[in-house]
Amino acid sequence: MEMAISEITLVVFTTIAPAGAIGYVLLAAAILLTRDDAVAKRLSTYLVIPLLLALVGLISSATHLGTPANALYVLTGIGRSPLSNEVVAAAVFLAFGGAAWILSFGHRRRDALSSFGLGFAALTALVFVEFVARAYSVETIPTWNFPAAPWTLWANALASGPAVALLVYACADIMAPRRFAFVAMAVSLCAVAVNIALLLFERAGLNGVVTTVARASDLMAFLPGALVAFAVLCCLGVTVCFLSATHRRFAALSKRRTRIAWCILGVAIALIGCFAVRFSFYAMYMTWGI
Repeated sequence: MEMAISEITLVVFTTIAPAGAIGYVLLAAAILLTRDDAVAKRLSTYLVIPLLLALVGLISSATHLGTPANALYVLTGIGRSPLSNEVVAAAVFLAFGGAAWILSFGHRRRDALSSFGLGFAALTALVFVEFVARAYSVETIPTWNFPAAPWTLWANALASGPAVALLVYACADIMAPRRFAFVAMAVSLCAVAVNIALLLFERAGLNGVVTTVARASDLMAFLPGALVAFAVLCCLGVTVCFLSATHRRFAALSKRRTRIAWCILGVAIALIGCFAVRFSFYAMYMTWGI
């Protein structure tokens, strides 16, 4: 528990930034697949929202450095330090994602360059999530080095990322296509189920791990409660976003800012649920004492 509290900024980073990255990927796919240039233009304008989420997450993690001078140590650790790699991957994603967003303002119609830039930015977003997922596989920390641990971060990101994508549709004042909305919601709900299964599997696998100073079972005592909160909040959050972005009767009776407010609430609820399981991950910190 003390570890999770002391590293609260990293909990925020690994909750918010991957969600923004997955939201960006889903929106990039929607923009590239739509045949309506006007829709693509409006969605591209609001691509800044998932980028801002990732940026806020990165800034929160920067406070973990202590002083700005320590950022130099991050740069010198590229290639050999998993933490340095995830920070650099975040910077690369933000750079290319931001470039693709800016590039969209200079074109009324999509062209090969803007489409390639958007697709490449989406690829860097996936690479970023992978680096974050692998950053905590440390041999001396058995509760973090469990094989299923990286996949739980992916599941977390896929559970909350679709809500971010639906928020962008509300901000763009566009009814999300039913097919896209149902796919987004299905991805989120499946990710919730997979994450719960992975964490229960991890709990069973680590239950017998004991060191001279701690027992893994004691550190995972509140994991069931975190899983319940995660399941309820993520499902509720993505459902709120789904209804706000796709329900025509709701859209007809509500102003744009009302739909945006509901979607923001849905995203916040989903992220709080994801925060609960990420907090439990950090709370399971236990070393072999090497």
